[in-house]
Amino acid sequence: MMMGHSNWPFIINLGNSIVGVSVLAMPYCFKQCGIVLGTVLLLGSAWLTQISCRLLMKAAVASKKRSYEFLALHTFGAAGKLAVEVSIIGLLIGTCVAFHVIIGDLGPNIVSKMTGLQNTPQLRTSLMVFLGLCVALPLGLLRNIESLSNVSAISIGFYTVFVADIFFTALPNLWSGVWVSKVEIWRLEGVFQCLPIFALAFACQTQLFVMYDALPEPSLSMMNNIVNSAVWMCTAMYLMVGFFGYVAFCDYKIGGDVLLNLKPTIFTESIKLGFTLSVALSFPLIIFPMRASINTLMCSQVLQSSDDSFQTPNPRSAHENLSGASIIPPLRFKAITISVVIGTLIIGIMLPNVEFVLGLTGATMGTMISFIFPAIMFISVMSSSKGDSKSIAQMVLFIGVTTLLASTYTTLTSHDKSEVKQQLQAIVKQQELPIVPSVVAKEMNVLDKPELKVPLAAIADDKEGVKHKLEEHPKDDRENKEAADGKRREPPIPDAPNEKEEKNKEAAEKKGEGDQVKQKENDKIETKKVKIASDDSENAKAKVDAENKMKEAEIKQKDLLSKLEMQQQQQQQLIKEQKELIAQLKQHKNDAHPDKVQVQEPRVAGQQQENPTDKQLKAVQGSKDGSLPKQSPNDAVRLGPGPGPGPGPGSPAPIPQS
Repeated sequence: MMMGHSNWPFIINLGNSIVGVSVLAMPYCFKQCGIVLGTVLLLGSAWLTQISCRLLMKAAVASKKRSYEFLALHTFGAAGKLAVEVSIIGLLIGTCVAFHVIIGDLGPNIVSKMTGLQNTPQLRTSLMVFLGLCVALPLGLLRNIESLSNVSAISIGFYTVFVADIFFTALPNLWSGVWVSKVEIWRLEGVFQCLPIFALAFACQTQLFVMYDALPEPSLSMMNNIVNSAVWMCTAMYLMVGFFGYVAFCDYKIGGDVLLNLKPTIFTESIKLGFTLSVALSFPLIIFPMRASINTLMCSQVLQSSDDSFQTPNPRSAHENLSGASIIPPLRFKAITISVVIGTLIIGIMLPNVEFVLGLTGATMGTMISFIFPAIMFISVMSSSKGDSKSIAQMVLFIGVTTLLASTYTTLTSHDKSEVKQQLQAIVKQQELPIVPSVVAKEMNVLDKPELKVPLAAIADDKEGVKHKLEEHPKDDRENKEAADGKRREPPIPDAPNEKEEKNKEAAEKKGEGDQVKQKENDKIETKKVKIASDDSENAKAKVDAENKMKEAEIKQKDLLSKLEMQQQQQQQLIKEQKELIAQLKQHKNDAHPDKVQVQEPRVAGQQQENPTDKQLKAVQGSKDGSLPKQSPNDAVRLGPGPGPGPGPGSPAPIPQS
């Protein structure tokens, strides 16, 4: 069915509500999954979004409900209605806060470069307040979404220019063909990491009922055609940015924001400024469904106060019709809009680092609104119908649950990794333990254990400081290296005088201009002296800092050595006390049993008994010769003659072990 000209404003509005910060992450997803797998996942996500929107609108038409919230009330009851309202409000509030944070991150840097103002937190706050109150708020107060088609067309035009810039950036690599050997074709490791981005890149289910109510002649077929046209338009944009962005920056590290890879030129800065403005222009499309959900939530409280249940026969006094579109009173309309814009603006200013909360909100509430709730509603409403639609709804439900688990797991693990990285960086910045000397380790008998080798923080900091200075002053590399090595830096050798300049100087002096020339030369000399003095002071300061850090490290090392020596002395004292205790035990045992020690060993038959006098003479002769007489193991304790072969009556009593 061909689209009429009158439907294009709705296609542009729906397409602008779909395209957001996800387009910046497409090159990253293509790099993680590969070109072919990334294309398959992107096309599958587009088809899944179309099927989900079709199931949601078919269930709404079958139950004659023209509101997501009251379709949930018809399907699940009051609890389901509350769950849908909370999910929509939480998801869209997180989106508005993310839009404010993006404006605060991109805008100040661009404005400071274009105007020459200093990039300060005050500039960030001022820019966020200006765009929030002067752009987002006036557009958000519009009651007819069709009036936003011109603003959405401007945003779509900017995205077209952005795609063209990415294409021309990738054109040299495409022409040379070097990208073929550098890109990934199929990479399964990045599926679970990029599946949440692909699945939620086309999320537009919250906008369907707003678009449906704005149609002059609403019908299911017309709404399906609008959804299909908007989704395929965004798919083509995502595909070109993902492919050409990956080809253009295949040699570089690609993050979640491809704008960071663009070279800083006037054109690229203009693109960043245009992206900031397009984000501000997208606020009304986010505010429309969120305002409707807040209104139905307030309306349900009115109905509960009049009747304890939601089954009021005629609730037209609080709402026009449960099956019709929401009609918000003017005062409540303005109050909700102003509260949403100002509240999200304050959150974005005070809490700039809310990536984890926003990611977790999108992973849970976004998946339920986009896939899980539509599939369950269709299965519940169309339970009596037969056909392939119910099996398709079950498949959408399965994919939605899988996406919910994968995206939640990815968000939590990425947050844990970022926390661990921050903790490691904090530990590295703190003081580090010095190297334990191997001599002390040998004395402590711990050579079998791995030696503790941790670099000194002072040395690392000093090296980094010298490296940073070399990068900032490439012309003074030699001088900085000499300063880092602790060598004396000689002053620069003056250039040889030029004969032509000398002649000109003489002529100027003759004409009465010699004084001015001398003054200029003196100014130059003074400037050089000041520069040299400043360089010397900086180098001297860096050297003093490095020496102080080295001294601190040496003091810490000496403290550790003293502690280790003290511990060794304590161990030696303990060993000495143990030996004394063992000697006392031996003495006590000998005193208690003197008869067992002084027993004579029997003399073996045929062995001649040695005279004690002869034995003493042999001992004296041996000492004169410089050698000691050989003694048997039993000579120290045997009193009588004869050897003592083994344990028996002539052997000493065994010493008790402590």
